[in-house]
Formats: sequence, structure tokens, C-alpha cells
Amino acid sequence: MVWVLGLFGIVWITYAVFLVWVSRWRPQPYPSFAPRPTIAVLIPSRNEAANLPACLHSLLRQEWPPDEIWVIDDHSEDETLAIAHEYAQKYPHIRVLSLPPAQQGKKAALAYGIAHTQADIIVTTDADTIHPPDSLGKLVAPFGQAAVQVTGGWIRLCPEASFLNVLQRIEMAGVLQLTAGSWQRGYPLTANGALLAYRRAAFEAVGGWGQAHAHPSGDDDLLVQRICVRYGPKALAFTEATVETRAASTWQAFLQQRRRWLSKRHLYPMPYTRAALAIIGLGQGLIPLGLWIAPQLTLGMWTLLFFLQSWIALRGFRNAKAPPPAVPLWVLVGVVFPFYTLIVAFLARCYPNFRWKGRVHTVFK
Repeated sequence: MVWVLGLFGIVWITYAVFLVWVSRWRPQPYPSFAPRPTIAVLIPSRNEAANLPACLHSLLRQEWPPDEIWVIDDHSEDETLAIAHEYAQKYPHIRVLSLPPAQQGKKAALAYGIAHTQADIIVTTDADTIHPPDSLGKLVAPFGQAAVQVTGGWIRLCPEASFLNVLQRIEMAGVLQLTAGSWQRGYPLTANGALLAYRRAAFEAVGGWGQAHAHPSGDDDLLVQRICVRYGPKALAFTEATVETRAASTWQAFLQQRRRWLSKRHLYPMPYTRAALAIIGLGQGLIPLGLWIAPQLTLGMWTLLFFLQSWIALRGFRNAKAPPPAVPLWVLVGVVFPFYTLIVAFLARCYPNFRWKGRVHTVFK
């Protein structure tokens, strides 16, 4: 029993040290630069008729306007394509593409868009996002430094009063704080394609997503890691840019999303990421088991980890310029989170296939 408690303690201490180390992030100043690179925003879209107009409106109001906005339709079954064509008729720099019948999925849409533009900088976003006027300017500013090849930013979820929404907002804030710090240390933990930019030349140099091209997930973090491996830590810049989007509205959609995110874990080219995911999973997953073996020790560590994780998430809310949720729901999320982590890990391991955008995706390892 003593050695088991000692092992648990080592895991939790390692987890806490990891969180403190990775979560440190400071915004960096990026001076203006010339000549200005050409910028193309790519919006892969499938059944986004309800969201696309607001996204396009926000991109048309940018202080640093893009040279091109590409809507790449992925065989939508609603009015997405028609809406995109309406905007293209009004605004000449908005272009519309439709994926060929033999192609489908987000990576295919992005690759199709990249093949049709000659822009220096590729910005990817989702059709259900809203960009503040300074979003693109902050996102592309680091490219004034020749070493920078890829940039990312902060995602804030629209606040609602439901427990599901609060769980996602807290998790997103904490993950993004860890992501920002990991980028600044040259070990990118993850990335988010809702607000990502990279040099077209870097995308081509690393061969895009490589062997992971056919996988339905990983259009963001797998590419960022390939760029980091090729160009080194100085190629990464996590900016103060922000974008707003909606959280999953149902538990079913939420769990499908988490299974999709975890489905690519075996494809990460950097061992650090797999090790970091293992540390996070063990740090949370051992809490339910510890409550059965050594409840007093576990409760003490659980409490300390809750305050540490809350401190990290609060910094994430601040950096994303998002309001934090109410304290009672926050505490409830802290109670549930270790069990939620185990459930999601179990589903991703035992039921790796998932549904996304009306399609069932089969994951092969």
C-alpha cells in the first residue's frame, strides 16, 4: 500500500509541476512590417447556413482586411453554398469553391483552398466563428519575423448558464493557457484550427499533414507539430488574437467532439505531446481510484489540484477576454472533471469511431 501511495504522490506532483511550467505565457510585442504579405482566409464549410453570414460579416470588418476569403463547401445539404455565392457576388475578394465528388472532409477542403490561392499567409477558421476587428491583424503580426512560420490565438466560447456550457468553457480556457505556454517553450501541446495561420511555403515544405491527411481530425495541431519539427521552436508564435464560437449544445455532440479530438493521439509526430497527454490523463484519472484506496490523501491532492487548475483557467479566461462562470458551477465542474476525464478516455479507447457533420468516421490505428 505504501508504494502505491508513493506512486500516486509522484504522479500528482509531476502533474502539478507540469501544469505550472507549461502554463506560463507572456504576450510578445510584434512591430509593424513591410512589405505586407498577401493573406487568404480559408473557411471549410459543411451545413453552416445558419452561421456563415455572421462569420463573413466579421471578416469583412477587419482592421487588417484579408486579400482573399475562400469558402470551400464540403457537399453541404443546406443553403451554405447559395449563401456563399451571394456574398461572392457582392464582394469580389470572396471566392467560393466546391469540393469534387471524390473528396470530402476538412483537410480536403483546406488543401483544395490552398491549391487555388497564391497568398503568402494562409489563415484557417471555422464557419461558426465571429472575429473581433483586430483578430487578423494580431494573428498575422508575428510574420514580420522571418523565423515565424505558424501563429495561433485564443478561442472563447459564448457563455450560457448550463452546466455543459460551463464545463466546456473552463476546459477550453485551461487547455488554451497550457497551449499558449507550450508554444512559447517550443513544445506545442495542441492547436485550434478556428484561429490558425501559417506560411504557405511552410505548409508545402512539410508536405501538409503527411500520412495523416486522410484522418478526419488534426488539421491544426498535427500541422503545427510538423512545422515545429522542421523549423524549430522559433517558428511558433501564440498571439493575443481572439475569436468567438459556440460550445457543443448537447452531451451527445460534446462527447462526439471529444472522441474526434482524441482520435488523432497516435499520429502526433512529437513524443512530448503524447507524454504530456499521459501526464494529464494520469493526474486526473488516478483521483477516482485514489478516493477508494486513500481517501484522505486523495482529497487533499484533489483540492490542491483544483485550485491550481482554476488559477490556470482564470488566466485563460483573462487572455481570451472572456467572462469566467459563476463560482458554484465552477466548483461543480472541479468535482466532476476527474470522472469526466476517465469517461472520455474510455470512450476514445473503446469506441474510437465518431460522428461529425452528419458523417460517421472510422478510425484506423
